[in-house]
Amino acid sequence: MKSLIKLRIMVVFGCVFLSVALFAPDVRAMSILQPGARGSRVLEVQKYLYQLNYMRIKPTGYYGGLTKEAVKSFQIEHNLAVDGLVGPETMNALQRVICQRNMLVRYTVKPGETLEKIAARFRTDAAVIMARNNLPDKQVIAGQTLLIPAGDQAAGANSRNRAGGIQAVPWSIVNQLWRNGEVARIIDPETGKSFQAKRLYGYYHADAEPLTKTDSKIMKEIFGGQWSWERRGVVVQVRNLYIAASINGMPHGGQSIYDNDFPGQFCAHFLGSRIHQTGRVDRQHHVMIERASGSPLILGDLLTREAAPPIAEPGEK
Repeated sequence: MKSLIKLRIMVVFGCVFLSVALFAPDVRAMSILQPGARGSRVLEVQKYLYQLNYMRIKPTGYYGGLTKEAVKSFQIEHNLAVDGLVGPETMNALQRVICQRNMLVRYTVKPGETLEKIAARFRTDAAVIMARNNLPDKQVIAGQTLLIPAGDQAAGANSRNRAGGIQAVPWSIVNQLWRNGEVARIIDPETGKSFQAKRLYGYYHADAEPLTKTDSKIMKEIFGGQWSWERRGVVVQVRNLYIAASINGMPHGGQSIYDNDFPGQFCAHFLGSRIHQTGRVDRQHHVMIERASGSPLILGDLLTREAAPPIAEPGEK
């Protein structure tokens, strides 16, 4: 075990050293990048965001609204002040995550170990290990080999637990865990009711549908007996993980399940997710995610100073 930890320290130290050697002087001297900026620094930031799947468009060198929202999403997931601006702290975090993202430790599970204990040992999260190793659940067995992301950034600093095992898991991880076509259970903490939902699509958040007529009926009851754009804090059970989320209750968009009495899809948002139509972070969804998580999330300006967006955007929530 000592040699393993030593190897991990060397890997992380090497990454940090390389980052400091190559970038630190420029980062300290850089001015804050914000909407309207142009140039090589903007291009660099956009390349990082594109590689990390926070941006869908290729880098242009112009800091527009899509870049700002991508930066916000990254800041939410990595426990930074959420202002959509790139100063030294955000730039350092971007460079560190890029450096660490492909650095993995190969670990063999020992007798009696659990996934949670392994995750704690490596200062990461069980959800991250599950996503990286395509595990169907949290069960691991002695002798099993796991690939574990190296470094503190692997989990996303905002991923945290509350009593009962509910986690606020970053969307970049949930997007790997809750696969297209997979059924999850959505639990409403307020009423105690739950229903099954199948994820069909979604890049910035999950688009899902109730699985059956019974599931649609329960979902409608949760929203007070009528479909609504209202955001609602819920817990999504993906296999044996319980993840804080926010959903709306209005059928919209295309329909894939035609015998469930739900003429369309609904949106499920997670920490750092965004709206497909505009690419922006939805403040109200994140307030509901915080409520469902049962503990304060460090969302910075997103929850304290940013003006609330319009309640309804036709066809996309």
